Amino acid sequence: MPIKFYLHQLWLIAAFALIVADLFLPIAMFGNQEGSTALLTNFRILYVEGAKSAAFWALGVILICTALINLFELLLSGFQNFTLQKRSLVLSTILIAGYYVLYLIYILCMKADASYTITYGTLFPVIALIFNVMAFRGVCSAEAQIIKDSFRLRD
Repeated sequence: MPIKFYLHQLWLIAAFALIVADLFLPIAMFGNQEGSTALLTNFRILYVEGAKSAAFWALGVILICTALINLFELLLSGFQNFTLQKRSLVLSTILIAGYYVLYLIYILCMKADASYTITYGTLFPVIALIFNVMAFRGVCSAEAQIIKDSFRLRD
């Protein structure tokens, strides 16, 4: 039995890679008039003075859950269980949207009088979100193609 390859699997691999890469990248930088800066990562905030605060671990946990769901979806894509694939993609998309809601809350709480600069790590979940939507559309089209190919009229 040959294993079928679908295009949406490429989108899932790309989304998974972006989410895993974002776990290790800084996502924002704060600076004030005195010259002190702070670097926000998905798990903590690092101050120039050497102090660390692990109050931002929820962002990392959401990304880890999203990466695990995308990995599950990628492994599931070989079995043609399209209903479960679509549901897990919706869950992954909701988690990424929740990530940005929490990110916005953290930024608004931290900003005060500091200048805020985003880094390219902030954009990786957005690109992964786009890949999730493309994978969802790919799953729907693969399901429709299989239904169309298996439908026949009886004589």
